[in-house]
Amino acid sequence: MRPEQAERWLSQARFHNFLNATEDDHDLAVALYLWNAEVSTAFLGTLHHLEVLLRNAIDRRFPPSDRNRQVSICGAEVWLTDPGVLEDQGREKVNEAIGRLINEGRRSTRARLVASLTLGFWSTLFSGRYEDLWRSTLVGAFPNGNGKRSQIRKTLTRIQQLRNQAAHHEAIFGRNLDKDYRLMLDLAGFIDTEARDYIDAQSRTNEVLARRPR
Repeated sequence: MRPEQAERWLSQARFHNFLNATEDDHDLAVALYLWNAEVSTAFLGTLHHLEVLLRNAIDRRFPPSDRNRQVSICGAEVWLTDPGVLEDQGREKVNEAIGRLINEGRRSTRARLVASLTLGFWSTLFSGRYEDLWRSTLVGAFPNGNGKRSQIRKTLTRIQQLRNQAAHHEAIFGRNLDKDYRLMLDLAGFIDTEARDYIDAQSRTNEVLARRPR
């Protein structure tokens, strides 16, 4: 990628971040840009496994037999629409997800609804306003944690920031990516240590981190 191509294809402002980080070494800046894309992809792959693990761990805390916490959607018992569980803002996000499924012509099953909600939605469940829900229900999703909601909240907040940056193709090379990866594995381990080890074994993140251009 020649300098004029980098400016035209990437924009001057975007590529300037990489030039600054490499003391205006164009070739090294290009290498860093390509590596940034590669490591972002690796993190998103790991996040794929982690997010699915997280949302299923939470959903399992609301078994269908617990009728007081379930509301029927198309015959499926779904706790996500129960005002006794979620506040108005949370149920609004759920209703938006239901609307998207309907617009796509898909039946709003419990599994599809859980899969349709964003990482931001799940992260919100660990904010202070859900402290009672944490103590009564959600703490059981993390048997290997320290039992404090703040542990999950802080870990998820950082992971969500990374996820948003990577998904929007931003420069993430300035982050402490080694710490980000450790926190992702920590969160998986709070849920299930075997799942943590499996995610680590499947991930390319450490391999790509080791190949950062210097």
